[in-house]
Amino acid sequence: MRKLTTMFLCVMLSCIGFLSGCSSDGLKALPEYQDNKEMMIGGWDSPINTLADYQLAKDMGLTHMFIDQYFASKGTKEYEDILKYCEEAGLKAIIGSGNNLTTESPEDATDYSVYPAVDMVNYWDEPSYRNFERLGELASAHKTRYEGKDMTFYANLNPSTAGGVYIEDNDYEKHLTDYCETVFDKIEGRKILSTDVYPLLEKNKVFSISNTWLANLEATATVAQKFGAEQHYFLLSTQHYNYRKVTEEEIRFQFYVDMAYGVKNFTYFTYTTSFINGWGHGAVDRFESGKTYDTYDFAKTVNSELKKFDHVYLSFDWKGTMPIVGTGNPDENNPAFDVLKYPLSSLEAAKSVTATADTLVGQFKDNDNNDGLIVTNYSDPRDGITDTVSFEFKNANRVIVYQKGERKLYEVKNGKFSISLDPGEGIFLIPVKLA
Repeated sequence: MRKLTTMFLCVMLSCIGFLSGCSSDGLKALPEYQDNKEMMIGGWDSPINTLADYQLAKDMGLTHMFIDQYFASKGTKEYEDILKYCEEAGLKAIIGSGNNLTTESPEDATDYSVYPAVDMVNYWDEPSYRNFERLGELASAHKTRYEGKDMTFYANLNPSTAGGVYIEDNDYEKHLTDYCETVFDKIEGRKILSTDVYPLLEKNKVFSISNTWLANLEATATVAQKFGAEQHYFLLSTQHYNYRKVTEEEIRFQFYVDMAYGVKNFTYFTYTTSFINGWGHGAVDRFESGKTYDTYDFAKTVNSELKKFDHVYLSFDWKGTMPIVGTGNPDENNPAFDVLKYPLSSLEAAKSVTATADTLVGQFKDNDNNDGLIVTNYSDPRDGITDTVSFEFKNANRVIVYQKGERKLYEVKNGKFSISLDPGEGIFLIPVKLA
C-alpha cells in the first residue's frame, strides 16, 4: 500500500501544473535522462589551506577549484595537502603551470596524474594571439607527458574587447579559430574553449549590461561546435573595476544567458576575496577560516537549483539561439541583439514565440531528437522586470519545465503555453507529445 501511495504522489507531483489529461500510461512517454552527468562549477582563487575550507567550497556546490600558489608553493608539503583536501572534499583541482596571474611560468615536470583530485592543468590565462604558437608547443608537451592518462589541457582566452585579440574586421571568430587550430589538434580527449566576459556593469550607480556579451557567446558557441569542444565561461561574483557587486538574481541571470548559448562549464570569479586593493569581497574571506559573505549564500542557492537538473541539460546539444525583443521594450530594439551574426529567426518546436521583455531562447536537441529550450529573461535584473513568454508549439500537448530546479509538467492546450519569468530568471523547457 505504501508503494502504491508513493507512485500516486509521484504522478500528482509531476502533474502539478495542470491535472487534466495526465495519466500513468501517458507519463511513460516522457523522456527520461540518466543522472550520470554533472555541470562543472568552479572557483577562482583557492581558499585557506584547510580541509574545512575546501569542504566549505564543496558545500557551496562547487565541483572544481583553480589552485593558485598564494597559500602554498608547488613542490611543498602544503601544496600536496591542498590536493589531498580537494580529494577528501570531493573537489576536482585545476592546477596552474605557475602562478595563475602571470602569463607563463617555467614548466613543472611533476606528473600530476598521480593525484586523484587533479583534473586539468591551466597553462595560460588570457594569452595574446601572438602566444598561440607557444600554447601549441605546451599542448604537445602536455600530450606527451599525459598520454593515455585522463588529464585535460586548459587555457583561458581573452574576450573580444580585451587586448591581444585578433581584431581585423572585428573577427573574434578568427581569433578563437586560430587558437583551436593551433592547440586542439595537438591534444587528445576533452577540449575546452574558455573565456571570461563580465557583463554586469555599474558606473556612478547606473547599471547596464555589456553589449558585447552575446556576441562573444555566439562566437565561442559557433567555434566550439565546429571543433567538438566544450565551452567554459567565468561568472562575475566579485565586484571589481566597473563590474558591479552581484545579487542572487544576477548570478542566476549569468548562468542562464550563458546556457542559452550552450555553455556547460562555469567558474566563479572570484571564490576567495582577492588580494587586489579596491576589489569587493568574494564568496569567502581570504584570511579568516570559514568566514563567508552573502555571495556564498547566493551562489549556493543557484548552484543547488542547477544541480537538480544539470544531467538533463547536459543531455542536450546547442543548435542556435533566438533573441526576442520584448513587446514592452520602449526602444523596440536591443543593441546586443543587433550585432549578432547568426541569430535564429524561428524555433523547430514552435510556430511562434513572443515575450513581454527582451528574451533569449536557446534551441537544443537530445540524442532522441527531443527539443529542449533554455528561455531567459534578458532584461537587466536591476530593472525588476517580469517577463511573460508565450509559445505556440507545433506538436506538443505537454511541456516539462525546470524552473529554479523544480520539475513540473504542464498541459499545452491547442499548442499554446505561457510562463512568467522573474527578473534574472531562466528555465529549461522540453515540449512533448503524449499519447
